[in-house]
Amino acid sequence: MIVVCRSIHIDAPVERVFALMANPAMRARLNPDETPLTVEIENGAPLRRGSICHYRLQHGRRILDYRMRVHEFMPNQRMLSTSDSTVPFEVRIETAPEDGGTRLTQTESFEANDAMLQEALPDKATNNIVGLVQRFFTLIDPEAVLTLRRRQEEQLTKILEDRMDHWLVAIKAHLEGATDELT
Repeated sequence: MIVVCRSIHIDAPVERVFALMANPAMRARLNPDETPLTVEIENGAPLRRGSICHYRLQHGRRILDYRMRVHEFMPNQRMLSTSDSTVPFEVRIETAPEDGGTRLTQTESFEANDAMLQEALPDKATNNIVGLVQRFFTLIDPEAVLTLRRRQEEQLTKILEDRMDHWLVAIKAHLEGATDELT
């Protein structure tokens, strides 16, 4: 299981931070690693428990197309959503008052597949070698395969932590420099 959890202090009231996080289209626009093509809440209603959000995002050359269902929605505190994507993932967003501002925490978790783990490696040659080593060691030393997989998971986690840090910094900059309008 890959779990990426990052947190940031934002000099803005909890209500304002939560309002932005509860606006999927705005939140997606602030992600520096993806370009939102369409982000819509089904039926155009405000986000709430039971809402379904449709996402179509561009990440590099890939198009990501999935839906998120909101399972938990506690205004100014917490949201929990899960995806219906090929690799299902869960997103937990939490806000809490902190030193006159807000502590924003985002946690994402999922079971990584082999393709995702290989993408975390630096180059194709390494991926080919790792594939051969995994097939070879599966027969001889299954523990070595598990060790290699843990290293791949650690590398993927580090990449995703860096991306989430960049996203949270963009959210912070927007909220600390923006007016009350969230668009």
